[in-house]
Amino acid sequence: MDSKTKAVLNDYKIVFAIIVIVIAMVIRTTYFISFENIINIFTKISIEGVIVIGMTYLIILGEIDLSVGETMALSCTMSIILQKYGVVPGVVGGILVGMVIGFINGFLVVRMKVASIASTLGMMILVNGIVFVITKSLASAGGNYSISGKNEFFAFIAETRVLGVPTMILLFILLVFIFNFILKKTVYGRNVFATGGNLIASKYANIKVDWIRMSAFIITGTLAGVAGVLLVSRYNIASAAIGQSIPLFVITAVLLGGVSLSGGEGTVFKAFWGLMLVAVIDNALMILKVYSSVKFMIMGILLIVMLILDGIYINRAKYE
Repeated sequence: MDSKTKAVLNDYKIVFAIIVIVIAMVIRTTYFISFENIINIFTKISIEGVIVIGMTYLIILGEIDLSVGETMALSCTMSIILQKYGVVPGVVGGILVGMVIGFINGFLVVRMKVASIASTLGMMILVNGIVFVITKSLASAGGNYSISGKNEFFAFIAETRVLGVPTMILLFILLVFIFNFILKKTVYGRNVFATGGNLIASKYANIKVDWIRMSAFIITGTLAGVAGVLLVSRYNIASAAIGQSIPLFVITAVLLGGVSLSGGEGTVFKAFWGLMLVAVIDNALMILKVYSSVKFMIMGILLIVMLILDGIYINRAKYE
């Protein structure tokens, strides 16, 4: 097998894996490739997928954000609180919450020199507590500490369709193309790769590495805020339980897409295919009526395998 063929197989191994799963499921039931089920798959990933975009930027930089799920939960909470003043305040408020948390995360990592895994873990716990306190204080007596919105117009994002496709799916796909273009075709994107590949060398090359790293945290937080707004548009509910499994889902998708934890490598498109693999597996298990706990076991195994492979890649790179 020549090197060109190996490169193609390596670049598209996730796509091949998706095709194999689809063929296996179609043999079981043709519903798997029905328009309705495809829309179901994309509707689900359009929320988590928005966060995957930001996480891709961070992991390329060699950073990580464990607070994205709780950021989304707080965004949901603020959107519901503010939507009584109108759709625009609810949308803007939810997104701004994510932006502020992203800025704080970036400040802690870049300015205060706190490791991203530690600072965002702390932020995750803090924001979860804030959401719990807010929802508990606003929830009805004897409730499960969740709150729901009353503005019916807020559902327009989730319910509006273009040629049968929900606008939230179209928004997600548009964001994938925009952020992939920025990463691959702009000076900013090249600086992201350079900073993630070699921080010290990038400093000597006069790249504003602090700004690059800070901006990536802000982008990730903002996109988590967007995800929260999309979630409210679909369900119009908020609670402290929302988003707790999001970091596992998002990080697994990004790593499956071939974005290396060592930094300096990956694309938004590759992360998208990793997301699709996780979503297809999730949907297949649901159709097969497999317990949800099995899904988390499979995701955990996939994450461990990708970390092992990434570790092997890093060790090889040191000696080549």
